[in-house]
Amino acid sequence: GSSNFGSNPGAILAQVAAPLELLTAMSCFAWLGGGGGQLGLPMPKKFTYFALKTPIGLPSQFALEVSGLKYEGRSVTMDKWPTVKPTTPNGQLPFAEMPDGMVLCESGAIGRTIAGASGLLGKGKDYMVSEMLLGITSDFNKKAMDIAPTVFTVEKFDAVKKQAFQDGKADVIDFANSKYEKFLLPEGDRFTKSGLTFGEIDLFGKLYVHVNGAFPEIKEGKLARFYERMSVVPGIKKVLSGESQFGPLAEYLIPVSA
Repeated sequence: GSSNFGSNPGAILAQVAAPLELLTAMSCFAWLGGGGGQLGLPMPKKFTYFALKTPIGLPSQFALEVSGLKYEGRSVTMDKWPTVKPTTPNGQLPFAEMPDGMVLCESGAIGRTIAGASGLLGKGKDYMVSEMLLGITSDFNKKAMDIAPTVFTVEKFDAVKKQAFQDGKADVIDFANSKYEKFLLPEGDRFTKSGLTFGEIDLFGKLYVHVNGAFPEIKEGKLARFYERMSVVPGIKKVLSGESQFGPLAEYLIPVSA
């Protein structure tokens, strides 16, 4: 149809400006989903992992909820694992089912795919910082996991292993306090402008399990403000409270008594 604005140029500008603002906003967020997100990556249709809070699963589970995009989450309890294992692509969890039928395994690949599909990889400098964090955090997690007991290893956590933990604990805490601080933005609670790149989500996921396991001191260290801010992000809270599609998740890492 046609519109008759008469001789009022202000009316014309008002009618044109609103759609232009909308289109501009849409173009800014067009890469977030729908058409494939960053790098043309699609959102996984389904993500399957154990019903546990682990440094492997939480980053992807957090990213799925933070994305706000549609997905299906499936948690596998240990009693169901023998039945599920033969149906997995490589005998391990997690795995993700993609819209085209492809099945993707390896937590790092899945996490980055989710992040890309939802615009959480970061752009420009934020992308570089996010990737840097992923590398540092991989080292941190390995250092912590080497000496920390899990629900599966606690029965074998004998005096020798407990002594090894006591000997190495300070190094793990020092790593968390010294390797990240220089990269925090002035606010002290984030590393990038958005504060929600995948590198930051991954870091919080791994900090969370170790803080609630054998290294509670980290929560009060140099990353305290970052930890506090991330812990109240709605999507993250939803996963940790058991209100996401994954339901209640049991603790994987456990505290060590003095």
